[in-house]
Amino acid sequence: MSAVGLLMKMMSYIGKSVLNSLEEKSRDPLRYQEELLMSVLQDNKDTEYGKNHGFSDIHSIEEYQKQVPLGEYDDFAPYIERMVKGEDNVLVKEHIDHYNKTSGTLGLSKYIPLSEKQTKICGKYFALQSNAAISTQIGYGWNDGMGINLMEGTAVVLESGATYGCASSVSVRKGPLKNFYSRIYTSPIEAKQPEAGVITRYIHARFALCERNATYVVATFSSLIFEFFTYIEHNHEMLVKDIENGTIDNSVDLPEGVRKSLMEKIKPDPKRAAELREAFAEGFNSPWAKRIWKKLQYMYSAGGANFAPYTEKLRKNILGPDVHIFYLGISASEGFFSTVYRMDEVPSILTPDSCFMEFIEADDENAKCLTMDKLEKGKSYEIVVTNFGGLYRYRMHDVITVTGFHNKTPLVEFQSRAGYAANIRGEKTSESAVRHAVHETERILGLDIFDFSIYPDTDAEPPTYVMYLEITHRPDGITDDRIRDALEEQLILANRELEYDLGEGYLAPIRLVLLQRETYMLYRDVMIMKGMSASQLKPVNVIRNEFQRKFLTALEDTD
Repeated sequence: MSAVGLLMKMMSYIGKSVLNSLEEKSRDPLRYQEELLMSVLQDNKDTEYGKNHGFSDIHSIEEYQKQVPLGEYDDFAPYIERMVKGEDNVLVKEHIDHYNKTSGTLGLSKYIPLSEKQTKICGKYFALQSNAAISTQIGYGWNDGMGINLMEGTAVVLESGATYGCASSVSVRKGPLKNFYSRIYTSPIEAKQPEAGVITRYIHARFALCERNATYVVATFSSLIFEFFTYIEHNHEMLVKDIENGTIDNSVDLPEGVRKSLMEKIKPDPKRAAELREAFAEGFNSPWAKRIWKKLQYMYSAGGANFAPYTEKLRKNILGPDVHIFYLGISASEGFFSTVYRMDEVPSILTPDSCFMEFIEADDENAKCLTMDKLEKGKSYEIVVTNFGGLYRYRMHDVITVTGFHNKTPLVEFQSRAGYAANIRGEKTSESAVRHAVHETERILGLDIFDFSIYPDTDAEPPTYVMYLEITHRPDGITDDRIRDALEEQLILANRELEYDLGEGYLAPIRLVLLQRETYMLYRDVMIMKGMSASQLKPVNVIRNEFQRKFLTALEDTD
């Protein structure tokens, strides 16, 4: 085993203590939750926010809930603006030296304070506990290979000296693997910390293909991993040729400085090119990832209902049955909520020591906030977080579903964003309903759909839903009308409210828009050039702004 492999194995061993600690906490989660909350309040009682809300007089969860109101970003923004300028002791006693940039699409960016404690929590679970959990279930062989890590992030320095960027930029700059990530991951620094606006897809693919001994692939979302493999499938001939000759094809759009830097790392590798050419010659009609990386053992990314279609395509068409899937727990810029539980299973276990969590029963605005010991299997809840960075009773609008329990701690699965539904007359067609309708249409008609979006067109007369589909393959004889009819039928089955509105003419029949190949990749490229981090870009399954609608409409396939 290599030196890096031994170090990774040691991290897995250390992670066992984190696993054991989580096991202990799972037996009495409320105790650890209350201890964490009291510690946060004690630490910050002398801050401006702490004084205004009487932190020093709070001695229980119940008192905290009575004394501190629920809040959203606008409630904290005035405090955060002062912190960003360098003022201390406003929300938290700890000096904040990084602010997470949230993944909003076109709205004003948010500055989420990231404390050193939260950074350590993430490192403990992401770098140690997850390694231990994986090794416990599949052994240590993967430790001696390289990882294909598609996470990336950049940060800018603010006038105060603090940095501002996506959460993944912190792990790249100061995480536990910062000093040797180039020895354990295939992607070079030009992809891990890309210049603003640089499209990194080629860089990730090119350097990953050069590595024979890749044992795992990791990204924030399974949609990013699916896109990575799709890019390789569409461009394998160019990629292999570049690997053979030690070149970067002129069609790859890279700044001259980035191209020059990459060329210093590249050497011709005709032997690897021959291996790849032989593997790709077998085609893409059956799982092919193991032909490229024979030691590939697992992929690691977020699970949950909104990523299920991409994960299913990866398993069925690309990875095959021999590659495991390890699902990231639930985390966000605002906090770390749950961690991995079992290989090939989506549910994750809430982490009682990561932040204080409350839960509001979904779709019930009058419901009281519950602690994790009061959650029920099968019910869905919105997360409310109190973290180490100065957010108190902060409504996340992320909805999780409780799938069961480990000891006394809930096992959860991310479901959706609260309020993210296509809606015209109050029928509220949820993201999950749309996903189900598209999946069933794909299955029934034998389609291969790369991605999809729905738009509630309230300007039409009568109003209607517009369905955007990027179809990779359709069987002969499957017409546009047949696809449209199947989609409408499946949407009605997924949301019976639509049946009445369509039947009475309050809604027009849905309109189908077929998109050009690689439309969704191009959308991501545009958003990256507008300053978004690739690691934060989620699928646009429900269109929420005019830019998204106009972009997709402009790329309608008219052939």
